[in-house]
Amino acid sequence: MLDVVNASIRTVAAEGGEVLNVFGGRMVVKTDPAILGVFLAEHVVPPGYCVPPHIHAEDDEAFYILEGELTLIGDAGEQRIGPGATAELPARSRHGFRNDTGAPVRFLVALRPGLQGIEMFRHFDRAGRLTRGVLAPAEIAAICAEYGVALG
Repeated sequence: MLDVVNASIRTVAAEGGEVLNVFGGRMVVKTDPAILGVFLAEHVVPPGYCVPPHIHAEDDEAFYILEGELTLIGDAGEQRIGPGATAELPARSRHGFRNDTGAPVRFLVALRPGLQGIEMFRHFDRAGRLTRGVLAPAEIAAICAEYGVALG
């Protein structure tokens, strides 16, 4: 028999969610990691968008490609993945990605547990609005470090 817990089902409409601008990439947050223990967002990145190699101390990360092709960067080299493909990026694995194509790439990004991840993306959104999207590399590295992410 299933025990019923007094909980509420939460839904987010297709067009709903918290919208963040992360270095020119549009991220729409779909889940609250404080409730589910996982961060899930739809991320759309323009041509030329690049996230350099980095390491998450705590968060496991996964991508699911919806549209376009994304180039993954890792210790074993580079790999391009397209619609329907999944990338699993365990905590403490060095990885990055970029859009080498002439069209936007739309994908789902999940982080578990995701509490540091969502706060880092919010921090980048706030900092980008204050600086009109131009952050010094040292400032980017400091923000990343605050949330357990090391660049390089």
